[in-house]
Order: sequence, then C-alpha cells, then structure tokens
Amino acid sequence: MAQLWLGSRYRLDKRLGSGGNATVWRAWDRKMQRFVAVKVLKESFGTSNSVDRFGREAVIVGGLASPNIIVVHDRGHKEVLELRDDPDAPDAPDAPERERPEPPRRSDPRTRVLTHDAETMHDAQVTSALGPGPADIRRTDGKVMYLAMELITGRSMAQLISDGAWLPIGHVVGWAIQLCDGLDVAHSGNVLHRDIKPANVMVTSRGVVKVLDFGIARYMQKESSRAGITLPGSMIGTPAYMSPEQILGGGIDGRADLYSVGCVLHELLTGAPPFGLNHPHSMMHAHLEKPPESVRNTRLEVPEDLAALVLALLSKRPENRPASAAEVRDRLLELSVTPPRNLAPQPWGVPAAEPAASIDPQPTQDQPVRLVPPAPEPAAPVRVPDSLQLMRSELRRQMQTFGYDHPDTLRLREQLAARLGEDGDPLTAAGLLRNVISDSGRLRGALDPDTLRARRALARWTAAAGRPAEAARLLKNLLPDQVRVMGTDHLETLRIRRERARRDGEAGNFVSAVHHLRTLVPDVIRVLGSDHELVIEVWDELTYWEHRLDGDPSRNQA
Repeated sequence: MAQLWLGSRYRLDKRLGSGGNATVWRAWDRKMQRFVAVKVLKESFGTSNSVDRFGREAVIVGGLASPNIIVVHDRGHKEVLELRDDPDAPDAPDAPERERPEPPRRSDPRTRVLTHDAETMHDAQVTSALGPGPADIRRTDGKVMYLAMELITGRSMAQLISDGAWLPIGHVVGWAIQLCDGLDVAHSGNVLHRDIKPANVMVTSRGVVKVLDFGIARYMQKESSRAGITLPGSMIGTPAYMSPEQILGGGIDGRADLYSVGCVLHELLTGAPPFGLNHPHSMMHAHLEKPPESVRNTRLEVPEDLAALVLALLSKRPENRPASAAEVRDRLLELSVTPPRNLAPQPWGVPAAEPAASIDPQPTQDQPVRLVPPAPEPAAPVRVPDSLQLMRSELRRQMQTFGYDHPDTLRLREQLAARLGEDGDPLTAAGLLRNVISDSGRLRGALDPDTLRARRALARWTAAAGRPAEAARLLKNLLPDQVRVMGTDHLETLRIRRERARRDGEAGNFVSAVHHLRTLVPDVIRVLGSDHELVIEVWDELTYWEHRLDGDPSRNQA
C-alpha cells in the first residue's frame, strides 16, 4: 500500500486540517518512534520572506519552555513522496537512519510529489498545535518547509463552547490560570502571541491547557503591531478577540494578549465573546467604542470578583488592564471560586458523542479545526446538567433565598426567558417575559431601564413566534417610554425604531415600514455619521422594503 513520506523520517498518516498558510498532518516519526503533528507551508507562501517567518515560528516556540505551550521538535525542508515500499519496515529500534530516497523520475510509478488531490482523512480526535492550512503544499523545487510538533489529544476551547451548555465556572477559572501561566512564560521571553482565541487554546484529555498557533507571534519591541512574522498587508489576529491598540496598529505589549484573554473568558462564561461574532468591521468598531457588559448580565451565577476581573481585562486603554499575565493568574487564584482538581474536558450539555468516523468537521476561518468529544468509555461519565436545568435550579435557589420579586431574581427570570427563546421556544419565552414585565413594572415602574429592556425582549420573541404584527404594536407602545427615559438620539431608541419598521414589513405593512425607515435615515446619519454600521443597515432595509412595496399587487390595484 502506498504511503506518503516527508523525506525519509515522517510518514504522513492523516491530514488534520487546513487554513491560511499551511496544512497540518498527523505523522509517524520514524526516528523517534512516535506520532507527531507536522505543519507544512503551502506553495503560495513559499517566498523567501515567508520561509524566514516560518522558520522563525519554530525558533520562537522552541525557545519557550512551559507545560502550557506547544512543543516544537524539528523543522526542515524536504520532499513529500508517495512510496509503495515501506522504508520503515526493515528498521530495528537501534538501526541507523537510511539515506533519503533519491528524487523520483517522472516515469517512475513508485513515487510522486504530493499534490492537493492526494487522498487524505480528517482525524477528529486530535489536533496540531500551530494551526491548519490548505492542502496545496508543493513548492516549485519539489520540497516543502515543515515544522514537527507534539501531537495533542484533547479538545479546543472553541469545541467546549460549542457544546451549547454553560461551562462550570470552576473549570473556566482553572483553565484560565493555566492559560495565564503559558502567556507569562511567553511574555517573559519577550514573545507576544497576538491571536489568543478559543480555537488556539486546547484542553488535553488530562485537563492541561496548551497555547497553540504562534504563527503570528513576534518578539516584543517598540514597534507597530503590524510588524512581525505575518505576511505584509494581512490582518494580525481575529477581530472578535483583538485589542483596540492592535486594531489601530499602534505599539502593543503583553496587555494586548490579556485583552484577548478577557474576550476568551467572556465566551467561556457566557457562550459568546463580548461583542458577538458579527461582521469584522462591526466587531472592530465595538472593540474601539462600545463599553463591554458584565458577564453577570448574561449569567448571574458568575461571582462579582470574577466578573470584575473580566471587565478589567476588557478595558479599552492598556494602562487600565492588569499589568501582566502573572498578575491575572494571581487574581484568579484569589477568587472566591476554587477550581476542581480534575480539569479534564467533558461533553457538557450534549448527547452521547458519535463515533469519530461518522463526523465530518468543516474548517472555518476563525475556528480551523473542530474537534468532537472523545468517544465515551464503556461506563458513560456522569454529565453536568445542561444550561437550562442549571438556570432553573439557580432560579429556584434564588427565589428561596431572596424571594420572587428580588432584582436578581427578576434578572435571572429574564435570562431564562432569553435562553428558552434562543433554544427554539419563543412562545414560552414571551410568556415568562410578560410576567417579568408585570412584576418589574409593579416594583420598579414602567419607565425603569430594566423594565424597558424586558419589554423589548418580549417584542423580539413575539416576532420569533411568528407574530410580527403584535411585535410591531409592542414596539410602537415601547417607543414613547424609551424616548422619555433615554432620549430621541440614544442608540437603543434608534434601534427600536428600526426594529419596529422591520416588524411592520414582516407583517405585510410595507407602506409603514418604508415610511418609518425614511424618517429614520436622517436621524441616524445626524447622530452616528454616514459611515456607521446602523446607517448602512437602515439604508439596506429601506431598499429592500421599497422593492417589496413596488411589487405589492394590492398597491398596483389601488
């Protein structure tokens, strides 16, 4: 059976993933008799500058000694060949390494240079360390640049988040402590990561956190964040997790990575980064201008001291953040939450895992490798209840302790309604919110900001339940109170006006939708400027409903 070999040392076993500049394989290291991950530079990145960057990646990571940072074993420049004779078979453990096979002739049927159409498989149980890349790994001289690294069995934080249930707070704190330990070693070695995100942090099957993908790392210097080992003109980092100073391209230090840690902590605790996963321009604008919300607004059970630390990490100005990864680690150790001894990842909130062979994960830009939970052992592990059960249990405890009408109880009831709506039960969510609004209005008044927020959420889930006309009426009644409290130019007021127009349109009232959007356009331009994302969205919706209005048969008959 033919086998793919990198030189005469690494047998390429399975392709693990592909991304922007490289392909990652699981490979058998013939010399050391172990499996490794091999990252191979693709052809279009084979210029002298990118080869230098690729080599520097090995040097950077190889110089960082930490159990929480991936280990690089080897780097080089070799051919990828398909051999029908197994060069590994005759070797004894102490046999000398044989010479590299001669480059194949074009007419030799035994060998060929690997091309993108070679048959490969995706192993869902393991991931490499430095990030996946495209399958085209051939260079013009028949050789490829590669890095050989430790092969990690475990799950990325992105996969843990994608399970759909809130992760245990103790586990999150324990993982964050290890993440900061790894970054402390990197920063002490004058190395910035610049792309900390859930997809670049693994939790092994033993609960050890590993920082991955130093492909855009650089040594800390007094220079622009756009300098380093990435390709000229390319974006440095991932928009959902980038610090404001990194977005602006100014000088950065380790506090830029700490901002990204804050984004990761926010997502681990709430299921979403602080400013969502929207269009990159929207996310970058939010990082620069929008104040982050406390994680307790989404998940009330998060302790105050942990929520305050996340907000400190998300400060817009670096000087307002903790000074170092070591300081963040120390603050995590001092929290009221005690991490459990066993930090191994579990399939929280999901049904039993399918066999790995039946799952075909699809790589994405922000999450190149999607890992499935390890196949269950014969004795199924005891699983944590899903997030809805946790919320209901917390709500019962809150009601017993503080009463049905306590502000925190009202907030948790509102959060339960939001979760039900997001999980596909908008009718139940709307019913819960009506009770919340009634109690909140009685205790705090109809004009209280919390009551207004619940009223808008009621309109949202009413529309999601297929009742857009009723949602439009709810928003129409909400607007005068919103203006009295927030004013006509408040961003939330403008968004409610836009939402009302949308619900009118969804209910078939195209004339009303167009009218409200036409009156909204000059206001959003005056308040926000012509380039703001909301202005663009309002223009787009106005164009859409005008088109629907022009094609309305009842209008033509009239």
